[in-house]
Amino acid sequence: MTYKVWHWNVAGDESNFGSTENGLVDAILGSVSYRDPDFISLNEVCPDQYRAILKGLQDAGWPQNTTNFARFEPMPDVDADLCKDDTGADQDPYGVALFSRFAPSSTDRITLPSDGDKARKLLCASIASQPGGLKFCTTHITFNSTVKPAQLDAVRAQMEQVTTAGGTVITAGDFNTQPHDPLLNSWYSPSVATSNNASNTGRFHELDDQDALCPGWGEQTTEGALAGKCGQPAKVDLVFAAQDRLVSYDEDSHPIAADRCKNRNNVFIPCSNHRIVDATLTVTTP
Repeated sequence: MTYKVWHWNVAGDESNFGSTENGLVDAILGSVSYRDPDFISLNEVCPDQYRAILKGLQDAGWPQNTTNFARFEPMPDVDADLCKDDTGADQDPYGVALFSRFAPSSTDRITLPSDGDKARKLLCASIASQPGGLKFCTTHITFNSTVKPAQLDAVRAQMEQVTTAGGTVITAGDFNTQPHDPLLNSWYSPSVATSNNASNTGRFHELDDQDALCPGWGEQTTEGALAGKCGQPAKVDLVFAAQDRLVSYDEDSHPIAADRCKNRNNVFIPCSNHRIVDATLTVTTP
């Protein structure tokens, strides 16, 4: 079976102040229409934005089941830092969301080990209608270096559990961790052994690790000052699947146009400091 995955950390509050009218929602729906994925992963999406995207996809006839294709999980902040709506009123916290072409049969909403700030989440949808025990997940890992290892281990343990049980799991998200970081050595397969990403012991591939631009590492997914490999800015937005399920795979990240989203002063800005990531993978269905 072949699936297409689309992921974006949309900076729904930080860059887009919770708005559904500043161009962000249109940018998301436009890219999804063009890329035509089977699964969508969103990070840092505000509740109003999530609802507007859901409605836009419904109107486009996108889902298999118009009442069962979307999931949202908030990440409450200890400081009660909330998204605003278009009028400036408080919403709920931003969170992670997923959308599936195939109606989910069950949902896992897992709170990761606490970083003392946000309640970081792993959100997964099982897809019983697809062969091979398919599960699609999205997550947003903390940047806190003290707690990050425990959160990464918790997500990896869930992926390994599904894989060991004979299922197929695809996980996308902002991992706040770069491919060459030793914290991901237990994720990447030993077959990924390059000067850009070595000492790996895991059972997964990140779907950009074959990119000739930077073998074993891939292509940047951020536009910030943090350095990555091969002369690029950082890569923290990743899509993983188990090596023994993969037949073929590839992935690209796409620079963000600076003429789609507007700030509160009605001035065009990049919609996010993260790039859109889209991947295609063909998997076995045991």
